[in-house]
Amino acid sequence: MQLNSELAGEKVTDYLLVHGAGQGAWSWGKVWGHMTAPVEHPPRLYRPRQGVRVRAVDLPGQGSDAADDAGLVDISEGVQAIARVVEREGFSDYIIAGHELGGTVALQAATELPVAPKRVVLLAGIVPANRGTPVSAYPLLARCTISLCRALGSLVGRDIQVPRGLISGYMCRGLDPMQRVETVGHLGPLPLRMLTQSVTLNLDALSCPVTYIVLGDDRLISPSQQRSMAARIPNATVIELDAAHQAATQKPRELAELLLAVQ
Repeated sequence: MQLNSELAGEKVTDYLLVHGAGQGAWSWGKVWGHMTAPVEHPPRLYRPRQGVRVRAVDLPGQGSDAADDAGLVDISEGVQAIARVVEREGFSDYIIAGHELGGTVALQAATELPVAPKRVVLLAGIVPANRGTPVSAYPLLARCTISLCRALGSLVGRDIQVPRGLISGYMCRGLDPMQRVETVGHLGPLPLRMLTQSVTLNLDALSCPVTYIVLGDDRLISPSQQRSMAARIPNATVIELDAAHQAATQKPRELAELLLAVQ
């Protein structure tokens, strides 16, 4: 009989999942389900403890925290949100996984948290060049649209939504019609300050290893761009996944298995 690793006496690694720009904890929902599904089928009616804790964070101004102005939030506030979850959950042996812009926040957090993660996993994670901006990883059309949204937002004093057609074209590749509707419907205003602020990541100061998952069918951040960014991280392990930008929606089981296999 296959046993839950904690019940078998092995130490269990916990996971903290960080979403991409304009998304929220909701984007990890299916992956969370696969990662926390019972090992035994049928499951026992009584289990002393869950074997692995998986928590998805809502960055400020996004997801369930969308009441705040997403456009004014910076990366340091995202790091603080991660720190609060780590403290609240009492994480000590854990992995941070960050998707796209969430990867930038995860890398920054890894060098600042009082309790550092044992590993950072980047899913098409944005790793800006020194003093570069996260938005520089996007295609020209997406960069221009974000600049326009930021300018309009400053004029009218509120967040401006990115056109749905752009979202569908760049983010929804590989999704079926219902998945497209869900993704476009859930997506909130983009964190424009996060995307356009200059970032200096002290990658040499990372005390944990980094695994970079390249999404081979991503239209928003090309596979070649992903590989170039992975090369900026000393000794990063690179894994390829045949999926588009919304891999957590398109291939949740495969992604969950990859995350659980990384220790």
